[in-house]
Amino acid sequence: MILSRKPLMKILLTLSLLLLTPMFAANTYAATQLEQDAGPYHVILQMNPETPMVNQSGTMTIIVKNKATGQPVTGAKVTMSNPTMTGSNSNDGGNMSGMNMSSSMDNQSGMAMQEQSSMGSMSMEPGSYMMENMTFNQPGQWSQAITISSSLGQSTVNFPITVGKPGPNYVLIGSVAGVVIIAGIVAAVLKRKKY
Repeated sequence: MILSRKPLMKILLTLSLLLLTPMFAANTYAATQLEQDAGPYHVILQMNPETPMVNQSGTMTIIVKNKATGQPVTGAKVTMSNPTMTGSNSNDGGNMSGMNMSSSMDNQSGMAMQEQSSMGSMSMEPGSYMMENMTFNQPGQWSQAITISSSLGQSTVNFPITVGKPGPNYVLIGSVAGVVIIAGIVAAVLKRKKY
């Protein structure tokens, strides 16, 4: 059975799109953020990278808004305590400290997060507070407490953070393998048509 060139190219293009879609979809779903209300605040957590990996430096950004008005809360004191490991991955029953930061943490009041209006050449949303150079020392489920103090009052919110093990990106590997296979099929079909 010999297929004409146009239907064959349509089939190969469709297969290529089917193989590449998971790679792009995985990147879209990874760009999520966590949101919670705490007292008078609506708090948004963004991690970069979205899924922190063991012993890899990351950045945490907290966006604080007035829950009643939706307006950004600027000039607040935002502090984070040392995160604790939760669940069965912890060796001591779920209360393990496990994050290293570039500067020391005050055990009484936690680590102050710095308010940011820009990051490099990008402007940031008002009410953004950032902590850079965070590294977790073990994979698993963690709980991160954030305390916010302003003229609206003081509240604490706890966010769950999942820390993964660094490893191969199977979606990317599968997508590249799929493209190589499709290119091989196209080359074989084109070579066969010459004879």
